[in-house]
Amino acid sequence: MSARNQKTGPPRAALADAEVLRAVLDSATTPAFAFGTEQRVFFYNRAFADLLGLSPEVLQGKNVAELVDLMGTGLVDPAGYRARLESLAADGEKTSVAQVDYNTDVRLTFKELSQPIRLSDGSLLGRLFLYLDITREKEIDQTKSEFISIASHELRTPMTSIKGSLDLLLGGFAGDVNEETRELLVIAHSGCERLIRLINDILDLSKIEAGKMQLRLQRMNLVDSVQRSVRTIKSYADSLNVKLVVEAAEPLPEILGDKDRLDQVVTNLLGNAIKFSPPEGTVTVTVRAVGEGIECRVVDTGPGIPTDQVDRIFDKFHQVVGPSKKKGGTGLGLTIARALVVEHNGRIWAESQVGRGSQFNFVIPAAPLDG
Repeated sequence: MSARNQKTGPPRAALADAEVLRAVLDSATTPAFAFGTEQRVFFYNRAFADLLGLSPEVLQGKNVAELVDLMGTGLVDPAGYRARLESLAADGEKTSVAQVDYNTDVRLTFKELSQPIRLSDGSLLGRLFLYLDITREKEIDQTKSEFISIASHELRTPMTSIKGSLDLLLGGFAGDVNEETRELLVIAHSGCERLIRLINDILDLSKIEAGKMQLRLQRMNLVDSVQRSVRTIKSYADSLNVKLVVEAAEPLPEILGDKDRLDQVVTNLLGNAIKFSPPEGTVTVTVRAVGEGIECRVVDTGPGIPTDQVDRIFDKFHQVVGPSKKKGGTGLGLTIARALVVEHNGRIWAESQVGRGSQFNFVIPAAPLDG
């Protein structure tokens, strides 16, 4: 890739080693390139040049802006791609994973892996970018999601009808029922409600993942959402003898949010906190202004989450393995909460220690000032 000095070039052995390395890298089907510390391309393999449909020599020495220009209309989000590369090219520590969509004669999806390159003495040489083709995997995942969405939608109507029939039977519509029959009906009713919650959660998540979740944004106060959620879930907390406490500084700046969806976020976090709190425990909800917006914090007095599971707590269907044996719910509540917060351009995270409870926080950007 780099020009050789014909008079004072490297020893023949070193040249041989370089040629072998070049042959290996050019044989790889995974596109790759690297920036030097001056943020110019000093390495690329044949697969990367072929992907762009360019002569390899054209890429040598190009900076980020020039590289993005060469990639042209193939990039689905050129501005976002350029911003990420410029940020990473100047970072000597961060390892990054991102998704990149690129159009050739077909639309391709790549997983971009990026990490710093260091020499044996620890000095920074630059940054490497690898592009793994995940187009087929994404197509399979999309097909699976569409199937789950369709199946869930088809299941919701009969399940709602079954629940309605059970409600009528338990309400005495068909006459009195003996205790043994009532107990069976209650079990069936409880299972039916759980299935409907699961179906609704799957449909919500499918809409979000497909980009079809339409938010009805309006100026609102996050404290109002917290208070509505507390009223909604109080009977559940009372049934488990868990106390709910709300702490909010007034007045707080407004946010742009969808009331129903933010109520869903807070309710999901509260339900999770209540479920894992012991009898006589307390769940505290704090709302406050922070530099980037408005923060809602839900703190419980439960058994806590093992350190190795905190980062996975928002994964679909993830169940905490640890001191608590409590189960129930759909396993999607926290996943949906994270997705809805992200849809509001916010961020959400968890903090926990075994034996010291858990804390779930999310931040929504403050609404712009009028005028």
